Amino acid sequence: MPTRRKLLITAGFTPLASFCQQAPCALTPGTPAASGQDIFEAAASGNVKRATELANENPWIAKLRSSDGRTPLHYAVAGGQTEIIFFVTMKGADLSAGPESPLLAAVDFPDHVKAVEMSRTLLMNASDPNARRKDGKSALDLAIARGYNDIADLLIHRGAESNVQSKVERVYFGKRYSYDAEGRPFEPADLDGLPQDFINQFVTLAHFDAARVKRLFQLAPGLLAARATWDELAIEAAAHMGLTDLAQFFAGHGAPISTCTAALLGLRERVEALVQSDSNCLRERGAHDIPLLAYTAYGEQRVEIAEFLLKSGANVHATGLGLTTLHVAAAKGHIELAELLLAHGADVNSPGAQGGRMLTPLAMAARSKQSKMENFLKSRGGRV
Repeated sequence: MPTRRKLLITAGFTPLASFCQQAPCALTPGTPAASGQDIFEAAASGNVKRATELANENPWIAKLRSSDGRTPLHYAVAGGQTEIIFFVTMKGADLSAGPESPLLAAVDFPDHVKAVEMSRTLLMNASDPNARRKDGKSALDLAIARGYNDIADLLIHRGAESNVQSKVERVYFGKRYSYDAEGRPFEPADLDGLPQDFINQFVTLAHFDAARVKRLFQLAPGLLAARATWDELAIEAAAHMGLTDLAQFFAGHGAPISTCTAALLGLRERVEALVQSDSNCLRERGAHDIPLLAYTAYGEQRVEIAEFLLKSGANVHATGLGLTTLHVAAAKGHIELAELLLAHGADVNSPGAQGGRMLTPLAMAARSKQSKMENFLKSRGGRV
């Protein structure tokens, strides 16, 4: 049987020990390269190009520590650099790393707009919402002190403890990893020492490269239920990218099927069974804090499932990645689904954020060249 090291080399990944032997100086925190900024300077200034160069030299760049113990993520947050935050997240950064969680600096950032952007990026990728400073103040305390009510709501939504009654919908993950596609209890396989960086790469590829993902899975079946550091399985990555065939591939090999993934795959009986056994599943979120209802739009339009969810109490106004389900349906050209969403109170002119721009569902349809959807939304009062 091939060793784990041979499997990783075959898959195109270099084990950490091997890399250290090849380039030990590259792992020395705070040491600048021969020319240009080090990773901490690049993170603080938002220099993605330089950070990319350094990451190409050292795949473990996000885990380095400066002399005071901070990671590149800490420096990115201190500088208000959202793009770098996302970059190091995808490189495996610990989003709750000490000495104090980067989230604390994000929610306390003096620029409100940047504070919201950074907090949302960290929280939707599973940074601990109950992080506390050394003086005992929580992230929620800091947000409230700043008057950032939107961030306070986001923290509560993601699970921050609060003594104050709130109407904010809290996420629920109670059944996320409980069952397979047939409703049988899911039993995860032994990861057998798979390095986290390898898992992160696998989940990243599951967003766009089905062929390579399937080859890697054959080498290491334990990847089926291996979570990236940003709290995402490969099947969940495929699901929110609308890669139905890849999600079905994982489901066929016994991957855990959350309510969100079941909706994407059109498994109506599984969705109904999960919600009827536990109504909290209506508050389930997929990776990156994407709401359950949105998964009826990412692949084929799942109108019957969407109707069941809406009648059961799913929030038609819930947003994920800055967009409502109506935005997603508009971009995909799912007219029947859009009609159902509007019938259940969706705002035809709800503002959504994408690529730094505010877009209505009609604008999304226009950008995606969905002419029939454009005409439909205009007939319902849609505006660009």
